[in-house]
Amino acid sequence: MSVPRPKSRQPRRQRTYLRADVRRAQILDVAKRVFVRRGYHVANVADICKEARIGRGTLYQYFDNKQAVMLALMEELATRVASVLDARPPIGPLPGASKAPVEMIVGFCRKRLREVLDAVFVDEATLRLILRDARGLDGTVDEVIATIDRLMLRAMERDIKIAQELRLLRKGNPRLIARYLLGGVEKMVLTALANDEPVDLDSIVEVAVELELFGILTEEVRR
Repeated sequence: MSVPRPKSRQPRRQRTYLRADVRRAQILDVAKRVFVRRGYHVANVADICKEARIGRGTLYQYFDNKQAVMLALMEELATRVASVLDARPPIGPLPGASKAPVEMIVGFCRKRLREVLDAVFVDEATLRLILRDARGLDGTVDEVIATIDRLMLRAMERDIKIAQELRLLRKGNPRLIARYLLGGVEKMVLTALANDEPVDLDSIVEVAVELELFGILTEEVRR
């Protein structure tokens, strides 16, 4: 008489429990990859949940809908930009700065502008996503974009004001000068992003600083 063998039991897959802040960060990280790959308007909550290996209920514990996920990504980017810009060392007293070699002044200006741009490009994937898909979603989204713009403007205005005090730059309204300069930089950056082109920050910084310090007149005409 044969004795029936006991059915082999498959090991039960254990659920992974994460702290709330870790789970929220995981969802945002996955959502960003999904949005970048599929596009915000095509991707949906199910796509995020599938890649994150969570149920819809888990996602809805943290976000009301897909738009809330996108908004959280944007707010994180704005927070990181603010953090990086705040960590920049302020320009301190520079005795004899007005008599420094021109090459040194140009190099210093390039370094300061590059720090501002690096702060914005700290998360280029989210930045491209925002500019490609998020503009016009609602007033809150546009306000986050405006916040990033204000952070950059404030940093540039502060640098210009100090450079004027050091007699490196001529007198003028530092806020208007910052707006003018930032407008040109943003146009170069936004055009590249809108066309899904690589952004050459080195070239943008070089052009911006050359125009800022020397204008577009030839050296012969300036003399």
